[in-house]
Amino acid sequence: MRTRTLVAIAAAILVLAAPARAAGGFRAFVYPDRANPDLVVAVDNFRINETVWDSGGVQYVWVSGPAGHFQLPFARIRQVEFVRHVGRDFSRADWTWYEVKVTGTNPGESYTGRLEIRVLRGVAAGVPWYLFPSTEADRGKALYRIVIGEPTVPATIPWEPPAAAPAPVPMDVVIPEPPRPPEPPVPSEEDLFARMSLDDLNRQKPLDDVFFDFDKSDIRPDAEATLRRNAAWLRKWPSVAVRVDGCADPRGTNEYNFGLGMRRADVIRAFLVSQGIALDRIEVVAVGETQLVCTEQNEECWARNRRGHFLITAK
Repeated sequence: MRTRTLVAIAAAILVLAAPARAAGGFRAFVYPDRANPDLVVAVDNFRINETVWDSGGVQYVWVSGPAGHFQLPFARIRQVEFVRHVGRDFSRADWTWYEVKVTGTNPGESYTGRLEIRVLRGVAAGVPWYLFPSTEADRGKALYRIVIGEPTVPATIPWEPPAAAPAPVPMDVVIPEPPRPPEPPVPSEEDLFARMSLDDLNRQKPLDDVFFDFDKSDIRPDAEATLRRNAAWLRKWPSVAVRVDGCADPRGTNEYNFGLGMRRADVIRAFLVSQGIALDRIEVVAVGETQLVCTEQNEECWARNRRGHFLITAK
């Protein structure tokens, strides 16, 4: 994934003039490396934290800070500066926290707080582009800033802190507070993993489902990207064993759907083995149409049922 991302970045270093709002969405300039502040990716139809179920993309961010937990649409944002990498959100797979400064489009509009990112998506130099900070080699620590809606690569947009609250009236007698006890040590990622039960892990869903076309068991490009992320997670935790359930939509006979489900599970296992995952860590089961996640009779619902589903069976 790192190689693919760097190729997209290299292809987008030369930035041409374009309208602030690109066809189909916003244009943004992503600066992925704080140590190399001139490196920039021009991204059209820019989205943040988009998932397979988001129709039209996500064009806003959520900021948690002194002003509360609130949504900022791209239309109100000039720049997001990543001040500090806070770390992974271990309650959800692939999510990373940052402390940010957000410059708004209105004069004097600015915010501080925390922002959580799973994925940045769009089109860079005509090529689909995405960045999963948590799966980068540096865990996304180098992410520098995002500028939205400029026709050319801008210099750093000045940021002004929000107006401070009035200073309190001093009291005649000040009673010092007792010293606070020291903060407990922050548990490591390995410590947190060791404390989790199998049920905890499966509730977090660190392994994403893989989806297939109708009556097919071929690995699609989006499924390959998902499987590479799943393989990276399995390599990180070599004691984990999984079961892959091969599922089908309800069309067709039970016997045919069980066979189709097994073919889908088998091709997922073969791909993971090609990524260095030991064969004896992967169990495959055909479930056909017995594990439907949606029962409506339309293509969107059927597409959700054509999948390979991961279940962690040992850690």
